[in-house]
Amino acid sequence: MKNLTLLALMLAIVLACAGLTTAPVMAQLAPPPPIRPEPPPPFKLIEPGPAVTDWPSYNYDRQRTGWNRGETILSKKTVGKLTPLWNTQLTTASKALILSTLTAPVVAGGVDTAGGPKDLVFTIGMDDTLSALDAASGAIVWQKKFPNPLTPLRPASISCSNTEQATPTIDKAKAIIYFTTSDGKLRGAKLGDGAEAIKPTDMVQPFSRNWSLNLVDDVVYTTTARGCGGSAAQPVEFGTVAAMDISDPTHPALSRFYTGKGRPAGPWGASGVAWGPQGGYVSTADGPNNPGSGIYGDMVLAIRPHAWGLNDSFTPTHWKYLNARDLDFGSGGVLLFGMGKRNILATASKESVIYLLDADNLGGVDHMTALYQSPRLGNDSQDFQAQGIWGSLATTLNDKGERWVYTPIWGAPAKTGPAFAMTNGAAPNGSIMAFKVVEEAGKPSLQPGWISRDLLIASSPVVANGVVYALQTAESTVQVPKGIFNPDGSRKPGWSPEQGANDRIMIPHSTMTLFALDADTGKELWSSGKTMDGNTVHFTQPVVALGKLFAVDHAGHVWAFGLKR
Repeated sequence: MKNLTLLALMLAIVLACAGLTTAPVMAQLAPPPPIRPEPPPPFKLIEPGPAVTDWPSYNYDRQRTGWNRGETILSKKTVGKLTPLWNTQLTTASKALILSTLTAPVVAGGVDTAGGPKDLVFTIGMDDTLSALDAASGAIVWQKKFPNPLTPLRPASISCSNTEQATPTIDKAKAIIYFTTSDGKLRGAKLGDGAEAIKPTDMVQPFSRNWSLNLVDDVVYTTTARGCGGSAAQPVEFGTVAAMDISDPTHPALSRFYTGKGRPAGPWGASGVAWGPQGGYVSTADGPNNPGSGIYGDMVLAIRPHAWGLNDSFTPTHWKYLNARDLDFGSGGVLLFGMGKRNILATASKESVIYLLDADNLGGVDHMTALYQSPRLGNDSQDFQAQGIWGSLATTLNDKGERWVYTPIWGAPAKTGPAFAMTNGAAPNGSIMAFKVVEEAGKPSLQPGWISRDLLIASSPVVANGVVYALQTAESTVQVPKGIFNPDGSRKPGWSPEQGANDRIMIPHSTMTLFALDADTGKELWSSGKTMDGNTVHFTQPVVALGKLFAVDHAGHVWAFGLKR
């Protein structure tokens, strides 16, 4: 013991002579401090992309705003002079169960073609034919067909039509249009002639019901839902966010994030993936809400870029009620915009409620707290079909710098809903509702602005240069018979979602009509009248680009309206 004490004393003397103490030695032996997490990236307000005059993707841009910021020809002063320019029929084999005969159009101006520069309109038919039309004349500039040799697992139905329905997306800089076909492959074609631009690669399952494509940093995104799809070679897929990296067009790389198992909890809604500060945002269908088990029913999700996992989520506090009555979020999709010091996500549901969420922190600490939740705006019967919010929202800034949000409503306004400053007559069958986004107690809220005239049935609205465009689809929205629910809203055992499907579903119930509305008041500025009478369409949107208005119908027509020269 004396020797050990002497040794310690000698060590202390040596360290002292070197100008040190034993304290640093003890510090070196202590455990290292805990690693601090990296601080979050500095806040960055969402900035919309360039104000192009084209319409390159569903709802115009990556954020799915539905706002063509580059349109200058059509305005409140000129839109009343719109006149039919042409209509071109691309297919004649439409069936009632094929709800999307043609995808919503996308538009690219000044494309180099064999006949010189042309403005082109693109759409994909239920027969996997990609068509490029001359925006000025409606003439077919080129067509490419992609036959599907596979056999679907089940016959076509209301839920799963076994046909392509995803709106393509355009990369104008590379002069390429990206699209999927019913065999599940992602393809790319040159805008000018349809020449193959990437190696066709499996992205979703064959015959899946996937939704509009989005393109962000050389990655193409889409979603699948409803448990559709599958062939003898590939079984049915779960609800999916699929991402294809096409930076190397000879070797596209696929990654996926699954939102559910089987049919429940799939992300759906025509807009597909919207892009924001945390990556891709989607809203999901009914299904169990058990994130720990990889099932994300009735939620809004922020998916990491490349679909490399989950960043964030929001679940409404009454999700069990929504789930029991089939009032899920999928019907409304999502859009994003920056306002003040916040990035805001707007979404809606069949319940007819609009939510505003913090896009940087969905749902707050408990993942269940919205920045704002509107009163119920419609669907007094709380029906899962023919009522509520179906279709994408749209947003714009007016000349005063005021932020507005527009939503389609199927059916009459709620009897106990909010009072609107302006109305444009009774709207028992449907309408467009407009709200001004205002700050209250440091948070955004929706101030009711106006309700449009009656629309049977209202499509997803779009907006450009102070004008809101909406399509009265004239469709039947009752696809499943009454009497399949118990008094508590649960479904009776043994029911089939295909019950009641018949060849009358797509028979027009009114006159399919395009309307132009004042974005500040809802006043009708123009309508297409009887031009498209006898037609109908399902789950699409009109498109305004290059001074023209485009739409498709169930009979396979592409319609164009513009100003007379």
